[in-house]
Formats: sequence, C-alpha cells, structure tokens
Amino acid sequence: MSSTYRSWEEREAEAEKTRAEAARIAAETEANRLAAEQAAVAGAAKVATDAMAEQVKQARFAKQLKAVEEEAADEQVQRKEQRREARADSGTHFKALVTVVMVLGLLAALPAQLSYFLKLHKKGEQDPGHAWLMLPVPFFLELLAWVGVLGTQWAHRKGLPRWPFWILTGALASVAGYINLTHGMDEYGIVAGVALAATSIIGPVLAEVRQFLETRAAADPRSLEQRATDKVIEKAKAEAEAELARTRAVEDAERRELFQDVFDEYRRIVAAHPTGAIDRNTAWEQAWHNLHLLPLGVTAGTLAAREAARAGIEAVLGDAGRTPESVAVDLLLAEMFGPDRGDGGSAGGALGGSPAGGAGGGSGAASSGGPKGATALGRKGKQASGRIAPKAPEKSLDPDDIEKVRKLAEALGGVERLSARNVREVIGGGANEYAVRLRNHIKAETRQEQK
Repeated sequence: MSSTYRSWEEREAEAEKTRAEAARIAAETEANRLAAEQAAVAGAAKVATDAMAEQVKQARFAKQLKAVEEEAADEQVQRKEQRREARADSGTHFKALVTVVMVLGLLAALPAQLSYFLKLHKKGEQDPGHAWLMLPVPFFLELLAWVGVLGTQWAHRKGLPRWPFWILTGALASVAGYINLTHGMDEYGIVAGVALAATSIIGPVLAEVRQFLETRAAADPRSLEQRATDKVIEKAKAEAEAELARTRAVEDAERRELFQDVFDEYRRIVAAHPTGAIDRNTAWEQAWHNLHLLPLGVTAGTLAAREAARAGIEAVLGDAGRTPESVAVDLLLAEMFGPDRGDGGSAGGALGGSPAGGAGGGSGAASSGGPKGATALGRKGKQASGRIAPKAPEKSLDPDDIEKVRKLAEALGGVERLSARNVREVIGGGANEYAVRLRNHIKAETRQEQK
C-alpha cells in the first residue's frame, strides 16, 4: 500500500481545514472590502466636508469683502458729500460762474466797442477806413472797470475802506455800458443795445458782489447749521430780554404809583452810579433804607399800625386777666404736662376762653373762678398768675420748680428772656423773691455750664 494513502477522516479533516481557511479568507476579503467601502465613504464625506468648509470660508470672505467694498463706497460717497458741502459753503460754483460771466462779458463787449471806435472818422472825411488810433480805447474802458474790482480785493486784504473802489467800478462800468448801449441801439436796435450794455456792467458788478460775500464769509466763518442754531438762540434771548424789559416796566410803573418818593430816590441812586455798577434790587433796597430806615415793605405808618394792633391784643388779654407771656406759658405747660398741666385740674381757660359750662369769655368769666378755681394761669390751691402772693420766708428752691424754669428758658430761647413774672407763671404763682431766686439760679447754672 502506498505511503501516501490517507484515511477518510484525514481527508475530511483536511477538507474541513481547507473550507475553514477559505471561509476565513472570504471573511477577511469581505471585511477588507467593507473597510475599503467605509474608507471610500469617509473619504468622500471628508472631501464633501472640506468642500463645504471651503465654501463657508469663501462665503465669509465674500461677505467681508462686500462689507469692505460697501464701507469704501459709503466713505467715497461721504467724501463726495463733504466736498460738495465744502464747495457750496465756500461758493466755489458761484465764483466759477462769475468768472465765466466776466469772460463772456469781455468777449461780447470788446468786439462791439472795437467795431464802434474803429469806424469813427473825422467829419467830412471821404473813405476814411479804420480809425486805428482809437483801437486802445475799448481796452482802456473795459479794463478801467476791472481796476476798481482789483482795488476792492486789495482793500479787503489790507482792511481798508472799499466804498471808493465800489464807486470807481460803478462809474467806469457805466461809461462802458453807455457806449455799448448807444452803439448797439444804432446798429442793432434796443434789445441788442441793452444786452451789450449789460456785458460791460454785469461782469464788474458780479465781481464786486463776489468780493463782498467773500469778505462777509471771512468775517463770519460759521457753518449753515451753526448760523441757524445761533439765530434760534439769539431770537430766544431777544424774546427773554423783551419779556424782562416789559416786567421791569410794569414793576417801575407800580413802584412809581405806590412809592413815588422812594422811586425818585431809586432813580437818583441808579443815575449816581456808573452804568451796570449797581443792580436794580440793590438800588431799590438802598433807596428804601434811605427814606424809611426800615426793612423793605415796612414804613413808619405800617410800623405804627403794627404796634397799635399789638396794643389792642394786649388790651384784650389784659381785660381777660392774661398777658402774652401767660399765653406762651400755658402753651408750654400744655405741651409738657397735657391739658390738665400735670395736676388733674381743668385747662378749659388755658387760652382765655370761658370755663366749661360758662356763658362766655371776657373779664367776667376770667374773674369768676376765684383764687382756688382752675383759671388760665392758676393751679389748684395756688394763687393765679399776675397776683402778688404774700411775702413768704426764704425757702430752698424746689427741684420741680427748677426743672420747670429750665424748660421755660429752653422754650423762650435763652435764660436772658426769663423774668420774675414768667417764672411765677410757670410755677403757678408765689412770692416775687422766690421767682427772682429761681431765675438767678438758672442763669448762674447756665453760665457755669458755658464755662
């Protein structure tokens, strides 16, 4: 038996191995194919992504480029607008057009004058030909007008008066214009004569106008917007000044009518001072003080009326058994201790009114209570204010009384306003000597504290 013989199992195992290897190779091949396909897809996706990214980048650059171009275009338009505004503000077009008109005027006027003067001849001369001797005359007449124009420019630069050159320009241009008018009317009619006269006059006149405007523009370099703004401000200022002048006129009329003597003194003071050295209110206050020696609005008559009113009030309070100080003390006590002033008594008559259940106020109501009643200034069991108590032996100062007087001094604004009477009123009566000692004690205490 040959040595190469293999059993069926071996052959089957070899076949199985071959099939497994083939399957492995097929699987690897498929895997490689899928990997290749995936790589191809990924490559294509990357290429597409890169292309899209490049498109986005190009679009962004295009957008930026467009923005830059638009900005450049806007800047160019803005520069053109600025140049246009500058030319309009400086009158460039006007000046150029004036120059064109002047040149055209010379071109039209000189031939007409040359034709006129060259045809002149002596009287009775036959076939005279051209009068060449008259050739310089048209140039002389036309240039004379421009001498005045140039003289105006020179006067403007030097700050000299310009009106002599205006007169010179007008006179010389009028002579040339008259010659063209008469010659043109004889040769071509009235229309042509007027037109030729205008060629000699309008050019120099426009040159003078241009120079005048340049002078004004140099003296006032403001822009159109600034001039309009200043005009509005000046108008508002003028209206405010006019309103102030009307108010002052009405005020002066009222002062003259009500206080003629003070107004005359006021005018004298204003006239005595240099212009603007003193204002109206100060002058009026000084005039009032000179004549009345009193604050503004107060005269001897009004002061007398005020004192009469005060005397009337004091008389009414006196009839009711009251004083102005007692009213102030009652108000202080009401604020410190309440309506019953700290002792349970009634304060019905605190301000001079009638007691509860009384028929009315007045001296009768005030005097009907007796020394033990709850009067406006009395306390229960104590003598009413304003009445002198029987002289008592010297006793020590009551701390409560000292506190009351101290608060009274604070309410009155200082110890210098304390008096024996208002001290007696605040403590509810008592001996005058005791009140004086209380007052002196508070004053000494205050001086000690100040030291």
